[in-house]
Amino acid sequence: MEHLHFYPDQEKILSFKPRVIFSGVLKCGANWSSGLHRHSFCEVVYITSGAGMFTIQNQSYPVRTGDIVVYNTGIFHNEWCTGSELSMLFFAVDSVSIPGLKNGCIVPNDACPVAESGSYDDVLGSILAVMVSELEQKRTHYKAICTHIAAIFCHYILRLYEIKGQRPASVDICENAKHYIQKNYAKDMNLDKIARESHISKYYFLRTFKEYTGISPMKYLLFVRMSAAKDLLSKTDKPIGVVAREVGYDSAQTFSRVFKNSENISPSEYRNLIRPSYSHST
Repeated sequence: MEHLHFYPDQEKILSFKPRVIFSGVLKCGANWSSGLHRHSFCEVVYITSGAGMFTIQNQSYPVRTGDIVVYNTGIFHNEWCTGSELSMLFFAVDSVSIPGLKNGCIVPNDACPVAESGSYDDVLGSILAVMVSELEQKRTHYKAICTHIAAIFCHYILRLYEIKGQRPASVDICENAKHYIQKNYAKDMNLDKIARESHISKYYFLRTFKEYTGISPMKYLLFVRMSAAKDLLSKTDKPIGVVAREVGYDSAQTFSRVFKNSENISPSEYRNLIRPSYSHST
């Protein structure tokens, strides 16, 4: 027989009670995109399967199964599927006031909005599925249960962000490489140049980057360029040739071919399609 007792110590409890606005499930196929938008509340997304690329405040982040994405209040973001499917659970809260953070923030505004759930994968997926079920069925006490689940999930996020400060060197290598790509995507770039910036061999860098992000460095470069191109196409009247040069392509023809292969739509068609919805969202 084994009989154990565990007791809490004197750790200070952060007291906050977010108000749950909604929760839900999203399952989408290849080339799905949410469109650029923002909210007057906080939103948390948990990737249950698949892969995607999320643009948040003009920065592009690859996401995959087990990742958590946090949108503080008012943060512009766009989400799209990069594989054959992307599934997620999500919830939105307002009245967020976490001690030590600005109102309307679950994480600091200068923190990376994407975190790996790591060993908490099963726990977080399970409790978020419970929240969705409670809101759908609306049984007695469901609001209280959902409120506490949201608070628990936020506490796990805060813990994950503390853990992120203790990360291996390979994570720093990949984060620095991502920053280099985001800063220099308009220049002539290849795998050798990116690896040299990381001061490690090309093959070790390629393997490390793909293990960390789920995609190759050149695929990440493509997503950053396409994100920047879509931003220019939706917000400016610059000719296609100018957009091409500003995102790293020598000719409009090459850019148009790459854009269509990536997005299944030409740059001109994308501009005509997105302009009305972008004007409406802003």
